[in-house]
Amino acid sequence: MKVCAWDLEGPLSHVDFAAEICKLLEPKLKRERLGDFFNMLSNYDDYLIDYPEIVKELGIESYEPGDTLRLLAPFYIWYFNNDELIEISKNRPGLNRGIKKTISSIKKNYWDVYVISTSYTQHAHNIGNLLGIEQDHIYCTNLNVEELKNQIKDINESINNLIDDIFTKYLKKNLQLETVIDDLNNYFWKNQESDYIKVMNKVIVRGGKRKEKALEEISKKTNYPISEMIVTGDSITDKNMLDRAGREGAFAISWNGNEYSVPYANIAVTSPDSVGILVIFNAYPDIWEFIEKWEQKYPEFKNDPKKIPKDLVDSDSREYFIKNNFVPIINNLEKLSSKEKEDIIKAQKLMRKKVRGWVGSLG
Repeated sequence: MKVCAWDLEGPLSHVDFAAEICKLLEPKLKRERLGDFFNMLSNYDDYLIDYPEIVKELGIESYEPGDTLRLLAPFYIWYFNNDELIEISKNRPGLNRGIKKTISSIKKNYWDVYVISTSYTQHAHNIGNLLGIEQDHIYCTNLNVEELKNQIKDINESINNLIDDIFTKYLKKNLQLETVIDDLNNYFWKNQESDYIKVMNKVIVRGGKRKEKALEEISKKTNYPISEMIVTGDSITDKNMLDRAGREGAFAISWNGNEYSVPYANIAVTSPDSVGILVIFNAYPDIWEFIEKWEQKYPEFKNDPKKIPKDLVDSDSREYFIKNNFVPIINNLEKLSSKEKEDIIKAQKLMRKKVRGWVGSLG
């Protein structure tokens, strides 16, 4: 049995579950533009990761990519119950085109499929169930709604402060994060006694180094070396996981990623359909040889899948590409110059937005 690990939001589902919940708060809060509110906190999350000296200066004990879900958790706990969050995921799982075929195919070829995701349990387990991935194969963010809800007395004042004061200022300043950074720093890290912050600090998001730790745990659990895995991610929360996989000699794939994932991966797959990554699995263990041939021949068939050589990929994938009229872009990142990688990042970000919609612009 071979082992692979996938990020969830991006590679498996185009939905950003936390962003979806945030938008659903609009009628409950009687507020508008909460998509922009989520963007504000997501960009603030990126800011804290980009400037670790600020994290140290603020005295934050632990902060990892994806902790946006930690900052927002009290909102969701206050306004939703566990069943409601599960229902939201069931109503819009957002499975990527071709992902059921891809996961089903690799499982038939004796791949043990694991998920390492920042997603809350309610969404991660639902997606796993839809794709036939066992719950004990899913490493995600545990959001124990009912337990945490019982620890909150009243956070309405805290919520109003964050929405009516800080977010309103952000809107008036034309969505310029720098205009509210001091306000956000004070809100989240200077008042540790509020119910909002106490509950927030009890949520441990599975992002950054915690994803790398999950990779280690999976390797130990399966007795399968990281160096022989295929690991797939697409965002800032995956950079440690992808970097570790690459350093170990594994296949670290950036799938429709961005400037946060491409530099840490050694393979880039840019595709509107998940079957674009299936051919990587089908080429295992001769993946590097396959990619070299793919890159050499790519100019001949990039605009017409019917021109893909029959001996390059398996017949089933080739027919799928023809039927659905697309050709994935597959690159060995280790052989590319900085300028060429910049071009890959641009292509991946463009496809990311095409596949994921408005959340595709998030880090």
